[in-house]
Amino acid sequence: MSDKVFFITTPIYYINGTPTVGHAYTQMAADARARFERSRGRRVYFLTGTDENALKVARVARERGQEPQAYADEMAQRFRDVWDQLGISYDDYIRTTEPRHTVVVQRVIEKLWQNGHLALGTYSGWYSVPDETFFRDEETVERDGSHYLINPSEDQTKEPLEWVEETVHFFTLSQFQDELLVRYAAQPEMLQPESRRNETLSFIGMGLRDTSISRVQDWGIPLPPSVPESAGHVAYVWFPDALLNYASAPGYLSDDPQRRAFFDAVWPPDLHLMSKDIFTRFHTTLWPALLLALDLPLPRQCFAHGFWTVDGRKMSKRDADTIIEPVAFAREIAERAGCEFTTAVDALRYYCLREVTFGADGDFSREGCLARYNSDLANGLGNLVNRALSMLAQYFDGVVPDATNATGDATNAAGASSTGEIGLRAAASEALPRIEAAYEALDFSSALNTVWDIIALANRAIEEQKPWAKIKAGDAKSVAALLDELLSVCAWCAVTLAPVMPHVAQRLRDLLGLENTLSWREAAGLALPAGHRCGPPQPLFPRIQQTKAARTQPQVTKGNTMNEANASEANASAEEAQHSNDTKANEMMAEANITSVRTDEGAAETSVATSSEAAGISATTDSAGSAAPAKATIEYADFAKVELRAARILSAERIPKADKLLKLQVDIGNEQRQILAGIAQQFEPESLIGKTIVVVANLAPRTMRGLESQGMLLAASSEADGPPSGLLTIDADVPPGSIIR
Repeated sequence: MSDKVFFITTPIYYINGTPTVGHAYTQMAADARARFERSRGRRVYFLTGTDENALKVARVARERGQEPQAYADEMAQRFRDVWDQLGISYDDYIRTTEPRHTVVVQRVIEKLWQNGHLALGTYSGWYSVPDETFFRDEETVERDGSHYLINPSEDQTKEPLEWVEETVHFFTLSQFQDELLVRYAAQPEMLQPESRRNETLSFIGMGLRDTSISRVQDWGIPLPPSVPESAGHVAYVWFPDALLNYASAPGYLSDDPQRRAFFDAVWPPDLHLMSKDIFTRFHTTLWPALLLALDLPLPRQCFAHGFWTVDGRKMSKRDADTIIEPVAFAREIAERAGCEFTTAVDALRYYCLREVTFGADGDFSREGCLARYNSDLANGLGNLVNRALSMLAQYFDGVVPDATNATGDATNAAGASSTGEIGLRAAASEALPRIEAAYEALDFSSALNTVWDIIALANRAIEEQKPWAKIKAGDAKSVAALLDELLSVCAWCAVTLAPVMPHVAQRLRDLLGLENTLSWREAAGLALPAGHRCGPPQPLFPRIQQTKAARTQPQVTKGNTMNEANASEANASAEEAQHSNDTKANEMMAEANITSVRTDEGAAETSVATSSEAAGISATTDSAGSAAPAKATIEYADFAKVELRAARILSAERIPKADKLLKLQVDIGNEQRQILAGIAQQFEPESLIGKTIVVVANLAPRTMRGLESQGMLLAASSEADGPPSGLLTIDADVPPGSIIR
């Protein structure tokens, strides 16, 4: 690993509104890479900022009755506030209205003139102020005496264009065409991903024309007086003004010796990050040509990410539903989940960086983000941490037990451990190089997928090892060995997830009782020493309870329930019980969410029963095996109305102040549902995770203790109306949602 400071940049953002998730995507990726490098012990210089010298900034400010600088100050602070709330750990924030930048731009223009890289000329064409772009005649059409773009894109102006004809200063871009192609051929890794590299090579190969670097206007950075025809001219906002932020911020051409020394230490940039629309022309053609003219080394890599659509539609200010403000959406996540705001921010960061391969286009879905919160974060990582710490608290009073010789696994006082039979620590250590390589390659999705593979492995180990049964059998040593490795995986997650989810990583360290930040090197073979005290279990990710408006609910309609009238009556009873806050009534209703299958000894055959009158089925056998009087009989057509489906239990947890209730989240194929069942006294929640059960899928929802139950599970009972003794489970590999016939 290089000793050089890792210099990473984002584009500087045009201050035309509040940042959206599109802006935040670049920031999240840059922040993740910066944090990753820091975790490896490397010094980092992470630069971001705002682009404030556009003509539209001045026009909007004056329309609002403000001076342009005052408006720029306000908007720049708005961007900084958003980045700070999203946990973006930038080291420097450059504004193009700052003296440290404007002076450098003027000195660069002076230098270009002196070295023969600028020439005077006349520029004329149709100019769009909102787009800060000239358009050729063939791209415009005349209507009612004005010119417009013929086929404007979604984000291009629909307003009349302005004819501009002025004396300007041209940069001799054409002189650098061949050298750029030679450089890129020698260092193909400079331009990534491959599709963007090919686009750049094609663009340059078609031939480069000299380009204007000045405009006649009153807002921007004035050209230096030493350059001819400079009066009334400012530097073009894109080139060289905005692009030079990468050099002016660290101290290029500064009068301060310390800043110039810092520039020499960090240059060239190790990584420029940006969206694909500003990659080819600006960052991989104009910018490197300018650096060649200034005899400065080129950036080591430019990487362009793709665009987000929102629910299949292109992001556009003209379509308000596609504009997602990240802070506002994080607040919505926090409100719906009941989690801390910083946890919601990390959930958003996780979704953006895992959902699509970085570099490709992706579709942002609000519901998709919330679904990932529940499935990946609450059911995956959160479930693992909560189960591990709950067992530690319950079985060992929150103190890491001595796992020595429990499974041939020795843990020393320093926390180093060899691999035991369970193999979780070994699997995590083996995965670490793959995760490291993925972060280096900006393949955040692959890095996170690999982390979640280990999380799934750890959750599966709990199911296979059944520690609750071993404790009851008196085998505490085996449970100690399992917890040793589970806690190691939790600490390992605090390291490997820190680049993407820094606040959650800190929460993990706090829960594990780890005072110091863990480095990347410490993740391999990580173990908590015997005697170490962890904190009490606390939910990392409280589950999001979907609202009726956000979810398609089963409807009580004729033909899709077992008994429409009785189902309505049962729902009414449930609501009445909730309002009366009668605990016993609620628990009895939870028991009604279990369809019992009698298994009496001596019974000639197993018969189906239920304690819910709404089901309309109550045939049982008595203890002697003789048939009890049937309360009612049903026709086959009635029974055929019951929709039985396979469901996989994703999470199970107790409900406070409800001794009999468990709250289950189940996957029934096309959706996730919540089912409340009165089985808490018969089953440990941890033992249910991952089981495939049978549920009544078309039962009308009911509310208990303020929570909605959306189905009924099937269980076996040895006594009439007695407690369940076992759940009906499916051992075969049956997909959730499969119809039970």
